[in-house]
Amino acid sequence: MKLLVYVIVVAGIFSALPAQARQVDITTAYQKALEYDARLRSAKADNKIYKEEVGKARSQLLPSVRMNAARGRSATQYWGKSGGRSLDFYNTANLGISIRQPLLNLSTFASYKQAKVVSEKSDGEVLKEEAGLIVRITEAYCNALYAEDNLNFSKVLILATMEQLQQAKQRLQKGFGTITEVEEAQAGRDSAQADGVEIHNSVEFSRRELEDLTGVYPDELCKIAPEKLILSRPDPDGVDSWIELAHAANPAVAAARQEILIAKREIEKQKYVRYPTIELVGGRNYSESENNYSIGSTYDTYSISVQMSMPMYTGGYTSASVRQAEAKWLKAGEQLSWQERGVESEVRKYYNGIVSNISLIKAYEQAVNSRQVALTGTQKGYGAGFRSNVDVLDAQQKLFASRRNLAKARYQYILNRMMLKQTAGTLSSADIDEVNGWLVGAQQ
Repeated sequence: MKLLVYVIVVAGIFSALPAQARQVDITTAYQKALEYDARLRSAKADNKIYKEEVGKARSQLLPSVRMNAARGRSATQYWGKSGGRSLDFYNTANLGISIRQPLLNLSTFASYKQAKVVSEKSDGEVLKEEAGLIVRITEAYCNALYAEDNLNFSKVLILATMEQLQQAKQRLQKGFGTITEVEEAQAGRDSAQADGVEIHNSVEFSRRELEDLTGVYPDELCKIAPEKLILSRPDPDGVDSWIELAHAANPAVAAARQEILIAKREIEKQKYVRYPTIELVGGRNYSESENNYSIGSTYDTYSISVQMSMPMYTGGYTSASVRQAEAKWLKAGEQLSWQERGVESEVRKYYNGIVSNISLIKAYEQAVNSRQVALTGTQKGYGAGFRSNVDVLDAQQKLFASRRNLAKARYQYILNRMMLKQTAGTLSSADIDEVNGWLVGAQQ
């Protein structure tokens, strides 16, 4: 009867899920995040900004047309040697239009080419954020599943410690046990319940983290089906092949290369400031009584000219700008080298992590089976009086730890696969769908 009461209490502690559960698989979570994630939306907004910079730079190479118009009423009074005369009132009007077409402006053309490279770099940033979102969703989903696994393991452990406590009390009543065994079983049960409350809080926290990415609170998650999980080495097999892929397609490396090109365009732009600029300028101007010397006169003027301008001396500003641009180019080269070395290190870490996880999963699967057999034997030995209550509690704890380590290794294997492909620049939504196929109840 007391055991039943304890079961009801534990069920009350862990019953956090609503009756109408909303099940969310990892593909659904990713699709929600594509629309909701602030980092990705910000990157797309930046991409639009930089694309408009291309249009702004292009406009400096195209004709510009300007019109001006004015109409007014003026009064003029003249004083001469013979004295003044009355005011002359007259209407004034002015209408003009001008067209300017750059013929030669190397600095502006370099700015246009630079804006195009910046826009291409921004395209890469969007792709980088999309791949990063896949990893962040996978990590948040696996963290939530791991927290739930811990919660389930904790429930089993609590029920086992409750049953162990009841057995210890019964043995004491029959004269086979000791009060020490009862106290040890009581301590084991209390400790398991305390851990369970903490684990329950971690489940809520991990779900809220997933909600921050998707905008939807996941009432229920699809769990990993161990029989569906495919344990395979990275393809291609060989860390050097993955390093080559990363050097060619890693978004951070590609961005660093584009930063070098941007810096090179900046050098060109600053150098071309010293060159002459040539413009074709044409216009028409119509005026009536434009000033008090032309009262009553009308002018209709057409003009076309080629204008050239060239800076002769800027106080060293241009030379300093060129040297500054060259320093930025050197910095960009060092950043590329730093990114390439960092990518190589990450590829090796995630590649070796996958290989290690495969071995760990197999080892922990065997450990769980062995711990289960050991627990069963220890419980039988305790019932026969050959084992103590401490031995049973220790066996239960070891089984719990092995199950937890097995679950952690499986989730780490999935994350390492995602992060290896992200580092190599080959990660896509198809990888999310693959993981989704390993879940129970997921939409295929």
